[in-house]
Amino acid sequence: MCVPKEKGGLGFRDIASFNLALLAKQCWRLIENFDSLCARVLRAKYYPFGDILNCQLKKGASYVWQSIWAGIQTFKKGCIWRVGDGSKINIWEDHWIPGSSSRKIITVRGNQILSKVNELIDPESGERDEALIHDNFWEIDAERIMQIPINHHQ
Repeated sequence: MCVPKEKGGLGFRDIASFNLALLAKQCWRLIENFDSLCARVLRAKYYPFGDILNCQLKKGASYVWQSIWAGIQTFKKGCIWRVGDGSKINIWEDHWIPGSSSRKIITVRGNQILSKVNELIDPESGERDEALIHDNFWEIDAERIMQIPINHHQ
């Protein structure tokens, strides 16, 4: 499989990375097809609260689930939230900042009471609260937050 195509192989350079990519694709299918039989069975046993991205690997889990869990970890490294209304995005834990190498806020949380992205949006105008953002985040994070488009339809 790792032999170049010119020599009769499939041309995969790193079969382990290819396997993780396919497992990450299965993770995406479990997210997108929430009510599929496979998703319902796995959810009942391994992530009963429905949050596949924050589930833990349980001791004694099946080989299938261990493999999918490895795919989930790969998926989380490559995914980024699209803000929408921001009610489900944790400011400090989720990967939602484009332009940042880790896609996370680099500002130290400290004693911040802010927790969700929707708290950064003024409920009356539907626009970002610029003063709040600049008061609570380092300049680089504030600039990146201000560049994220707000989707008023979600």
